[in-house]
Amino acid sequence: MSDDFSISRELLEELISLVNSGQSFSDIHIEQDMPVMIKSPRGWRQVGTEPVTLEDMLPVLNAIDEDWEDKIVESAIDRPFILTDYRLRCNVFRSSSGSKTTISIRRLPLRPIALEHTGLPHYVKTVLEATRGVILITGPTGSGKTTTIASMLDQINATRSAHIITIEEPIEYQLRRKQSIVSQKEVPTDTATFSSGLREALRQKPDVLMVGEIRDFDTADTVLHAGESGHLVLATMHTNSAVSAISKLLGFFPAEQREQRAAALSNSLVAVVFQTLLPTEQGDDVVLAYEMVFNNNQQVAQYVADPGKLHLIADFMRRKEDSMSRSLNDVLAQLIAKKAVNVKDAMRAAYNRLELHEMVNAKR
Repeated sequence: MSDDFSISRELLEELISLVNSGQSFSDIHIEQDMPVMIKSPRGWRQVGTEPVTLEDMLPVLNAIDEDWEDKIVESAIDRPFILTDYRLRCNVFRSSSGSKTTISIRRLPLRPIALEHTGLPHYVKTVLEATRGVILITGPTGSGKTTTIASMLDQINATRSAHIITIEEPIEYQLRRKQSIVSQKEVPTDTATFSSGLREALRQKPDVLMVGEIRDFDTADTVLHAGESGHLVLATMHTNSAVSAISKLLGFFPAEQREQRAAALSNSLVAVVFQTLLPTEQGDDVVLAYEMVFNNNQQVAQYVADPGKLHLIADFMRRKEDSMSRSLNDVLAQLIAKKAVNVKDAMRAAYNRLELHEMVNAKR
């Protein structure tokens, strides 16, 4: 669909049209008295020129939550909303001293995509064969963590007879029972918090646990306990590298407990997957770049056990002692060499730009 798409009074129909348009975008921003915006691979851009009135927005707001007008006075509304073949994560909020209403929408496929189509290497499936331990999926907001973790759970669901319990806020991908029993819990509807949901889940005979986000001491503590006690735990975090995810997880614990918790994590860590999305060279789609640390045969356990040695994991990845662990710069350099992304975008995504600059120049 071209950029002259404009929102009319039938906003719900126009939204259906936009969602199914085939354009590559992740988010839709509908702000009262402003034109609609979408987040494309190269950033936000306007769709049409006609401002959206509150009257135009009413059918969409009512479809999200019939009581939106009362609820929005207290706080923002976070609700999933199924529209044709997509699940929309909708956040409705007020701004400008309560005079404006805005709908922020994240577009997700209705069903998880196959793990091999996420952009991660095929061998990532091997970590999902673990029956206990902790797998961390980390990256910035909007980097596809939700999509990856849903694909991983669906892979387990299709290949293992297990009980999978997820704690999410909100539930984003609906998982259908295949070989596994699947119990999806939403915060705060089905359980009060991530940490309370996790504690409750441990009494509900789970084999696999998924935590939408580790954001406090209680959740971090329960994740480590669950990983040690014979469950496979998948959890997301917001960090800018794989190593900083380990550091952040341990940082939730008081200093006097950190050494003990680091030892526990070194024994239970299965893998850390960091990911970020870049625009393709043409700018019409996105491509996944990743960094992965695998604790195969406890190879990185010695570095995790001593927080003072965490920085040595970067050297471990550079030495390529492990055929599965990969540094972000290795992956970015490969994407540049294949002309999948341009150097400028890769540099923006790198956390060690000097090293990437040297790697790229060495190949020229």
